[in-house]
Amino acid sequence: MNGEGAIGNIVLALIIALFIVGNFMLRKRSMEKTQLGKVVAILAEVNQNLKMADVFSFNLQIKKFKTASWKRNRNKLDFLDSRLQTTLANSFGLAEEFNQQIDLAQKHKSTSYLASIQADKLRNAFTKSQQELGEWFALNKDKKELFPKKRGLFG
Repeated sequence: MNGEGAIGNIVLALIIALFIVGNFMLRKRSMEKTQLGKVVAILAEVNQNLKMADVFSFNLQIKKFKTASWKRNRNKLDFLDSRLQTTLANSFGLAEEFNQQIDLAQKHKSTSYLASIQADKLRNAFTKSQQELGEWFALNKDKKELFPKKRGLFG
């Protein structure tokens, strides 16, 4: 009986963990339905990519640059000025190119594919993106129409 109780506790813990993870993912996705949420999600990726570019090394254990929020939202950013959209497209375009090189290096187990990656170029692009997104955020963070609508219990 003691073993059955332990299994039950493990199953309960797994269910709770899955619920927490699911809740987190749904909340993150629902935040991206607003203009401000899209900018925050992309800015988070920019910040992560900038940190990764700062510590870039030419070994096969390197992690790929983050592009998921960008891919989900890149066609929904018409509220940003065209200069900022171009800056973001250039930054994430570089990240996607570098990710392809990282994939090739890992597939062929050869660091020679990483030699073409110019971490400084990527760092500069993401620094510019971070600055411009930060400026947009500072100018727009108090606009109520950019926040998600408050929902009641039934709506």
